[in-house]
Amino acid sequence: MKAIRSAKQSNSFPLGAFLLVVFAVLIAFVFSLKYAGVNKAEFPELVEDKQIPTPTCSHNDAFYKEPFSLTLSVSQPNKIYFTTDGSQPSLKSELYTHPIHIENRSEELNNLSMIPTSPRWKPPLGNVFKGTVVRAIAVTDDNKKGPEFIRTFFVNEKKSMPYSLPVLALTVNTDDLFGFKKGIYVLGKNYEDKDDYIKKNRRLDLPWWEYPSNYLKRGDNAERPVHIEFIEDGELSFSHNAGVRINGNATRGYSQKSLRICFDEKYGTPQLNYSLFPDLPLNQFNSFVLRNSGNDWDKTMFRDAFMQSLMKGSKLDIQAYRPAIVFINAEYWGLHNIRERFDEHYISNKYKIPTDSIVVLELGGNLFFGKKDDDKSFHSLLSFVSKKDLSKAANYEYVKEQVDVENFADFIIANVYFCNDDWPNNNVKFWRYKTNVVKDSIGSKDGRWRWMLYDTDWGFGYTGNLAYQMNLLEKAKQTGSVGILFSALLKNDRFRELFKQRFGKWLNTTFKTEYAINRINEMQRVL
Repeated sequence: MKAIRSAKQSNSFPLGAFLLVVFAVLIAFVFSLKYAGVNKAEFPELVEDKQIPTPTCSHNDAFYKEPFSLTLSVSQPNKIYFTTDGSQPSLKSELYTHPIHIENRSEELNNLSMIPTSPRWKPPLGNVFKGTVVRAIAVTDDNKKGPEFIRTFFVNEKKSMPYSLPVLALTVNTDDLFGFKKGIYVLGKNYEDKDDYIKKNRRLDLPWWEYPSNYLKRGDNAERPVHIEFIEDGELSFSHNAGVRINGNATRGYSQKSLRICFDEKYGTPQLNYSLFPDLPLNQFNSFVLRNSGNDWDKTMFRDAFMQSLMKGSKLDIQAYRPAIVFINAEYWGLHNIRERFDEHYISNKYKIPTDSIVVLELGGNLFFGKKDDDKSFHSLLSFVSKKDLSKAANYEYVKEQVDVENFADFIIANVYFCNDDWPNNNVKFWRYKTNVVKDSIGSKDGRWRWMLYDTDWGFGYTGNLAYQMNLLEKAKQTGSVGILFSALLKNDRFRELFKQRFGKWLNTTFKTEYAINRINEMQRVL
């Protein structure tokens, strides 16, 4: 028995030792892969070289009625690596050896549109229309890559071009928009990290649209690279690299968000030179917004654009509008409104004024754009009208030298007629050309303050069927910087007469019931 026990003991030790050795070898192998550079040897880092040509393709249009084979080529004998899922190509991607089959992918399961983007997110009611985005690079034997080729293609068997609206195809690295940590379109880590709430002393009973989420990030750190293709009548009109941010305030919480497209030298496109709005005599844009229609997102999708269009021909700055269809990585992303963005570049491009000569304020005189102390002249103006009697001609004349009173009157008239209840405690922005004010001067470079009309989403009954009963004229006299200036100006008979005449003008033209209803129907038919 003793001999038997000794034999068993001697046999058990080698087996245990053998298992330990196997485990140690496996661990060593894993660590050798991770740290010994095996992966790096197989997939080395590519160095960009702009001298290397960009691949070209056999098809130029965006929309097709039949599936087809896409041929890629490059002028030099370099290898081509490509992807069709929106990801950035690398040596890990597929090596191009034969034409790429392009077909209607709508029957495939939804991908990006199944990622929750709001506390109130709901999935699509079926498979959405999908195309194919091809990203490709030419690579030399010494691991240098040329500029990237990016093109989006769609196949629709019923009708080659299924949309009467322009199409914007956005191509992004998925993680930049939808990743848990860095994605700016999703709830993400900021939503899930409850410890972060405690550290930053955040309330846990915030409204759903204010709940800490990745999409609330702002500034340069919340901008991601994007490639944008603009397609009209099935043909590619322009294709550029740019930056993309989430745009807006509370409406960031909606499932479909507003996107700000930013052009910059670092993306190779310092400015977009294209007539985005056919009716607008302007073809230079530093940015534009793909707006989700703001608070009106789940209603008409054109409420703000409609109201602003009623003030065309006024002295107000208004934002041009054009509806469009958006795709992200070739997956249908719905209707958006192409809108101008109110910033220093809007003013510079429209009025041919250098940006360093512009100051933009908002609400009570907060500095939106400009240099320190650029807001002083407006605060001095508010102090003046608060202390002086504007019924006296001399005082009124002084204010007229500081303020374009017709512009200011139109600003009040528009919001009062719209019954825009989200104003004037909100959505107030105004600007001036930084120069010494010249008495009796006219034009945009006279140094006077001018107001901009935007974000009127709460107007025209948004807040309910009885919204028209609200007295916005009274609110305009009592609220914020608008109230201080307006109530003071109303003490002057000349301004009161000017205000009545301009209100009468609009009531008898674009505010007339027939005109407004026809305009609503016209915009609805387009959609």
